Amino acid sequence: MTPFWSGHMDQLPALGISGALVLVIAYLLASNFRDRVQHERALAMHDAEHATELAQARAAHDADLAGLRARVAVLERRLGELETELDKERRRRRAAEDAAAQARRTQQ
Repeated sequence: MTPFWSGHMDQLPALGISGALVLVIAYLLASNFRDRVQHERALAMHDAEHATELAQARAAHDADLAGLRARVAVLERRLGELETELDKERRRRRAAEDAAAQARRTQQ
């Protein structure tokens, strides 16, 4: 009786190469998985940093808008005061012109 492996001795180099290829593929898959996990962690950190920066930018923008709105409110109030003052001045000028015209008519 011949041993089992004696008939398969010619296949031994092929199994060695196949085994080596399986090991290389397994190593590459594991390495790829580790790289992918590391990349996903880096992306998550970057996303968190970006979200923080956006929140800070939004807060600064909101503060700027609030300041500008307050400034516009003050300017609108001042503009209203100036318009009122201008209307009063126009009424005084018209009254003075009417009085001058009345005085000319009475002198003629």
